[in-house]
Amino acid sequence: MIKLRYIIGILFITFICLSTASALAQAKDDTISRLLQKVRITFNQNNEQEFYDAISNYRNYLLEQGDVSGFYLSWKNEVLYDVNHNHFYRAMRKTMAMQRDMEKRGATSEYYKTTHLRGIIYSLRGNIPLAHQYFEKALEQVDHSQPANLVSLYMDLSNIEMDTQPEQAMEHLDCAIEIIKANGASYEYSDAIGFKVIIAYAMRDWQKVNEAFAEYIKLRRTLGQDFSTTYYNYAVICKSVADKRYDDAIKQTHELTNTTDIYKFQTEIYELSGDTTRAFEAQKHYMTIKDSVNNVIMSEEMVGSATDLQHAEEQSEAANKSKQIYQWSLHIVIAVALLIGFLIYRMNRLRYMRRLQKQNRELLIARDKCHESERMKVNFLQNMSHEIRTPLNVISGYAQIISDPETLMSDNERADMAQRITHSTHSIVRIVEELLDISGKESIHYIDKTDMVNCNNLARQTLEFYTDKPASVEMKFETQLKESCSILMNRIEVEKILHHLLDNALKFTQQGVITLCTYYNKLDQMVCFSVTDTGCGVKEGDEEKIFEHFYKSDVYKEGIGLGLSLARRVARQLGGDVMLDTSYNEGSRFILKLPKE
Repeated sequence: MIKLRYIIGILFITFICLSTASALAQAKDDTISRLLQKVRITFNQNNEQEFYDAISNYRNYLLEQGDVSGFYLSWKNEVLYDVNHNHFYRAMRKTMAMQRDMEKRGATSEYYKTTHLRGIIYSLRGNIPLAHQYFEKALEQVDHSQPANLVSLYMDLSNIEMDTQPEQAMEHLDCAIEIIKANGASYEYSDAIGFKVIIAYAMRDWQKVNEAFAEYIKLRRTLGQDFSTTYYNYAVICKSVADKRYDDAIKQTHELTNTTDIYKFQTEIYELSGDTTRAFEAQKHYMTIKDSVNNVIMSEEMVGSATDLQHAEEQSEAANKSKQIYQWSLHIVIAVALLIGFLIYRMNRLRYMRRLQKQNRELLIARDKCHESERMKVNFLQNMSHEIRTPLNVISGYAQIISDPETLMSDNERADMAQRITHSTHSIVRIVEELLDISGKESIHYIDKTDMVNCNNLARQTLEFYTDKPASVEMKFETQLKESCSILMNRIEVEKILHHLLDNALKFTQQGVITLCTYYNKLDQMVCFSVTDTGCGVKEGDEEKIFEHFYKSDVYKEGIGLGLSLARRVARQLGGDVMLDTSYNEGSRFILKLPKE
């Protein structure tokens, strides 16, 4: 996947926005042109605040003119600006704010914009399956009568599929090309043909590389200033490789501006030429730079999470000060009342004592909340330090061993090290995703339920995910529901809850059986998913603590203590609940309840 693709995606969307705005400017006045020019200038500069001010002024003016679609498109460009500068935590928060604004205004036709943004954010954070899911959902939501909105979706799908499914990527790119041709956009057409050369290279289809490159060069001669040079250096490299001019291709990689792409291309070129030693060296540089970028992203997201916690503490302190002011005001009122007379004093004194006791109880509660907030912050920092440093050390250690050409090892050993590195990478990504997810869920109170979910099929498909479980643990599925039983729910969120419960069961079960069961609770009129294990169970007194943020009953177990907390919060936002069955004493049993209607 080429990092530059998202920069171009941003510019393409901006181009559509600019074109729309230009038409509005001709019909109304020069204000839009002036505001838009400011956005265009600040977009490619490093002063973030200037860009934010410019895009905010432009967006607000569009809203005043009643252009809701342009309003959200400019907001989307602001999020893409953050993505392009690796501010993923900030981008995700803005995307959720944008979604809430759409719901508030009833702008259902604009939902695809936030869905598309989530796909972009997840793709750049390395979660390609989830990104692909959001891109496909955006294609379902978008208005197909507006073909310009489809182009960026097809191009982004092509980009994330290029490395693993190049044939599928080529199909999506061809869809984008057909739309561009139908609209007579010469500049965008040459841009897409340049990208086609790169995808053909990823397919290792040298004939298609030559055909696409020939068309690309022909467009360069005929279009003049309307020719897009975005992919020119990339296309030239691909053509040199297709012609087996490997030395020329290596020299041409130095013309690229993105360091990650330089070493990615060099690794592939050396492999194709048979020079495995240099390919290995280029791969080392590529992984080093990629890890550096990931560390920057991770640090930015951790700082954002810590800032949220700090804001929560500041709000708690402000509440305490407000209560203190209120208490002093009450003292003054009581002092004045004492002057009226002994009887009134006695009555007011009794009333005051009752109020004082109540306020003392409230202060004790506030104090306990402050202590709990401090404990959560300490646990958060300790857990994050341990849970992130451990996999990073694994990645660093094994990467040094693998990258050392003098280290002799078997293919099995090398594969085992690569698997451990992959597992550690997934652990870090999972931690960051949980932090983003809990942060997002804290700011919303309701989750859309638009999927008709077959309960038994969902349970079986969820269990199929656990193919690499320990051999000493058996996982099975039981049901008391009819096979046709379905509920109107959010499938993705329900699946996440089940994964949290099953992951928790696997974590505390060394050997035995984990059972996922579905049934209907007539008393509550709820569809239930129970996860029962034969593990160590939950200690007495921890029945509710285990649902608190960052609480871990065993500090040596993997994770940061968010799984059960997140599962319960999402379940309640869906109209259900997650609870511990305290009557079960042969391990632990967690029950997910969801409304049938």
